[in-house]
Amino acid sequence: MRLSALAPDHFVAGMADPDLSGLTEDSRHITTGMLFVAVPGTALDGHSYIPDALARGAAAVVAERFVESPSVPFLQVPSARRALASMAARFYGEPARSLDIVGFTGTFGKTSTSDILRQLLAADGARPGVLGSLGARFGAFYDPGNGLTTPAPVELHRALRGLKDAGASAAIMEVTSHALRMGRVDGLCFAGGLIAAIMPGEHTDFHRTYDDYLAAKRLFLDYLRADALLAYDADNPAAKALADGARVRRRIGFSLDGNLADICFTDVVMHAHGSTFDVGGQKLHSALLGRGHLRNVALAATYALGAGVSMDAVRTVLRTLKPLRRRMETYTAGGRTVLDDTAAHPDSFRAAFDVAALIPHKRIALVYAIRGNRGADINDRNARAIADLTRQVAVDTLIVTAASDCTGHADQAHEDEIAATRAALSADGRSYLWHDSLGDALADAASRTARDDLVMLLGAQGMNEGKRLLEEKLIAES
Repeated sequence: MRLSALAPDHFVAGMADPDLSGLTEDSRHITTGMLFVAVPGTALDGHSYIPDALARGAAAVVAERFVESPSVPFLQVPSARRALASMAARFYGEPARSLDIVGFTGTFGKTSTSDILRQLLAADGARPGVLGSLGARFGAFYDPGNGLTTPAPVELHRALRGLKDAGASAAIMEVTSHALRMGRVDGLCFAGGLIAAIMPGEHTDFHRTYDDYLAAKRLFLDYLRADALLAYDADNPAAKALADGARVRRRIGFSLDGNLADICFTDVVMHAHGSTFDVGGQKLHSALLGRGHLRNVALAATYALGAGVSMDAVRTVLRTLKPLRRRMETYTAGGRTVLDDTAAHPDSFRAAFDVAALIPHKRIALVYAIRGNRGADINDRNARAIADLTRQVAVDTLIVTAASDCTGHADQAHEDEIAATRAALSADGRSYLWHDSLGDALADAASRTARDDLVMLLGAQGMNEGKRLLEEKLIAES
């Protein structure tokens, strides 16, 4: 695409007009013929990488400050972030204009709820794809992305293009507070929205206060179309407050706790095969485990019912649901039952322990991978919650690990995070075994457990290789 077509608002007549092969804000991804957009970041400034981009063959540069760019066109823009978003959309043919985008924000449950909603809308004849932490997916199409829950603009519009070309008519998109603050979704309009519970103590490495976190989440409302349907968790004050401030066609809230709401889930019974509950006199069953999953189900079902999906279709989908990987997932390994979850917050630990109490077992061993690169505060609170919960549910063995062998740079545990975890457990009098590596931690768990025991694998990125490693250790022992 020509530079003049990619940036018509900033192109100057008479300027050289190269035919660009792509665009990026990361100079490491530049190849000959691409456009480099110098985006100022929170830690690094893209302007400093213009020489590197030119050396790699950039054919043009877009930046906020003038710099010397010999022999290539240079466009100066007020906001490189906004320019990148609009140019990425143009480069991929404005795919968002052909998709009904349903944006979803909240602290937990975005990935599972998005997939539940996908199935509910598909049961009503829609063709929704999903874009989030597991990449972009629709039918046989899969774009794994680059590890960001909400991708940066170039990857985002590439994924939306892929969904559209694969036949999707809609896209359910996870929208994080980071993405909202950094303008990754600039230019998009959401035909619908979901707001899950917004909890304190998350992303303190990026949002220094809860108020700052809420302010970032509030930006979500700016992307909702006036005719949008918005579903929200009426049991969570922050989610309800955001929904109350939305100027949309219709708001629809749900409650599991008996609060005033449009849809109330009552007579809830949790068991080892999921949950049963009543909605408007209709008895429903969800095959997913735990109260956290029930809240995900409730939010997705609330949106679907508001969008016109029949109660019969909702009933059919919910009773056949299967968990996504590491989302309250259970399986058998070496005769042990394994409960594997991405728990990384006191509330998600409580949800995991609620499920553990429902699963038949002789003894329990918990392997916990601490949260790397998320701050000492959340690790202190997590450790205190684990100490309390392991007493309530009578965990026989607690193994804690930094998972240093299985995490990349962005998720490596820092010394202060390790120290906060160990200090909190010790202060609470909770005995535990420590291993730097996840492999050693799981070998220890394998040696200390037997058939009919329950092994809990809890933690975010640090536990992502847990299933594979545990199975390897159990095979080696047998």
